[in-house]
Amino acid sequence: MKIVYVIDSLQRHGTQRFLTHLARGLSEFGYEQTIIALNSVSDSSVVSDLLSTHCEVRFIGKFALLLGGLGWWRLVYILRRSNPDIVLTMLDFADTLGRPAAKIAGCRTIVTSIRARNLAKPRWRRWIDRKTVRWAQKVIFNSEYVVTFGREKEGVRAEQVAVIHNGVEDLHERNAFFRDDYRSKLSIGAETQLLGAVGRLVRQKNLALLLRAAAKLSTAKQWKLLVVGDGPEKNRLRSLSHDLGLDDRLIWLGQRIDVGGWMAAMDLFVHTADFEGMPNAVMEAMSMGLPVVASAADGNRELIRHGISGYLVAPGDADAFAKRIDEIIEDRDLARRLGEQAQRDILERFGLRQMIDGYDGLFASLAKSGAV
Repeated sequence: MKIVYVIDSLQRHGTQRFLTHLARGLSEFGYEQTIIALNSVSDSSVVSDLLSTHCEVRFIGKFALLLGGLGWWRLVYILRRSNPDIVLTMLDFADTLGRPAAKIAGCRTIVTSIRARNLAKPRWRRWIDRKTVRWAQKVIFNSEYVVTFGREKEGVRAEQVAVIHNGVEDLHERNAFFRDDYRSKLSIGAETQLLGAVGRLVRQKNLALLLRAAAKLSTAKQWKLLVVGDGPEKNRLRSLSHDLGLDDRLIWLGQRIDVGGWMAAMDLFVHTADFEGMPNAVMEAMSMGLPVVASAADGNRELIRHGISGYLVAPGDADAFAKRIDEIIEDRDLARRLGEQAQRDILERFGLRQMIDGYDGLFASLAKSGAV
């Protein structure tokens, strides 16, 4: 079966890491796969991972898309020449541009995805998406909590809905292997607890809330906060951290390829996003056996059992985040119990194999029904 994925870019973010896992898994089943990235800005490690799975990788380019629509017509041309059994669009611009391109190209089966409640999507794009989503045979959601949003705001019909959760590999051994090495790079001893966050520095992730919560933490214990990621909010967040008197507590790493190593150095993972789909960073933290404090938004509510495998906090509540983080800092036995249960839960319910089997099963059902 030939699959063509249309995606916004191949930068190193959560959806791109998800795609590398999916492509690798489906290649083992004999799928022929092509990835078309709309933006030519990419991370070489992501491209290398995809090429290693024998995927063809092609780029359109942002300027080509803006240049009189020539890039969009190039997308149509590539899809027509590829003649795929299924076109799968993922991420916002890929959905907006990819669905009509696949329709014009005469592709037999269009599958699209809604990976989060994008509350910031402009009205004109939501209007286009509501008009074009009807062309999709299936719409894949990675969280049950996003389905209602898709039905009400994106125009998805009940018969289009397919829920396939993201999957994660077992990272516990990697955690143990990298932990001491990466903590030594930060000159952090065993007595210092390292809180961590990973993600794009954008308003959706609400790292400002994390900083405000950190400013409320007890100073009786030794702790530092590590932030891994980059984005347009960087300067504003650095200014806020200075105003809150956190300069001595914060470590800003920027975007890194070796995210897993830096996560292994952490003692506690914090996720403050206002809205999400099913966050890969939270899943990876749980797979490493880290206790997690996360906003009770969307997929987080499926991943975490409050008080058992982590803590869920009302989005935007800095006081509640500070309270739960302090509890874990003060009680290392609690941290260990939460982390151990988090790892058991995530691997049992959201393993990588379940995700790959879910996509393979969906594509096979479309073929059997004659949609492919």
